[in-house]
Amino acid sequence: MATITIQFDGMCCHIKPPAGSLINPERRCVLPNVHDHIPYIEVYTTDVDTAANPDFQFIKYTRENASYQRVELRDVKIELLSITLQSFATTTSFNQRVPSLTAVEPRFTGVNPGFLQPTIPTGQAAAYFDIRAGVLSSGPSEYFRTVFEPPNSWPVRHLGQWAQLEVEVNGSAPVLRVTDLGPNGVVRDLQLKDGADLVTIGNQTLDDILGQPNMIGHFIHYYDFAASPILPPLPEPKKQQGLGVGCSNTQWP
Repeated sequence: MATITIQFDGMCCHIKPPAGSLINPERRCVLPNVHDHIPYIEVYTTDVDTAANPDFQFIKYTRENASYQRVELRDVKIELLSITLQSFATTTSFNQRVPSLTAVEPRFTGVNPGFLQPTIPTGQAAAYFDIRAGVLSSGPSEYFRTVFEPPNSWPVRHLGQWAQLEVEVNGSAPVLRVTDLGPNGVVRDLQLKDGADLVTIGNQTLDDILGQPNMIGHFIHYYDFAASPILPPLPEPKKQQGLGVGCSNTQWP
């Protein structure tokens, strides 16, 4: 067995299905369709043999002195195969550093019902990933405190730079399955090399992916997840509080 860490970076919302839902994952991570954002899977360059994965187009680049490769995806379901039977837990860091949309905006009482279907209808999300096992936590906290204006129930605090899931799989060469949500439902398997243990599922601008973040915030797009429109004013991260605050992970409720 091997432990795999999946980092969820950028615009990703971890939805806990309410009682009576048609789906039963512990969390469904939904990546919204946001202008200028790229939904992708990223791994270290040395962790994937591109020739062994002809169904994917890889883009190679460096960030912070490390070499990565990513595949850009849209309108897909992503799965990690061969997960072992295990429990699920969220850590205190996840609950403290990943904003609750109902705490940020108490009028956010229901999520788009399409996100709670057994398969999210095509065109409604950039991608999604169902979490059924493992430990879900926050990544390291930002160096600044994020302030939402107008304020509600979410306190002023450091947010996580990303969220991450640690999960065990059989074998030591992880496989990610990508299923198109379109009518053809094409299935592609991304085979990683033996020993690969870090995967990023992201939804970010190209500047963010390349480690050159800017102050353009996109938090407002999370309100598109609501089952019914919420009238302004809508809480957003206060400008000039740091980098990337508008593209943090969130959770619902």
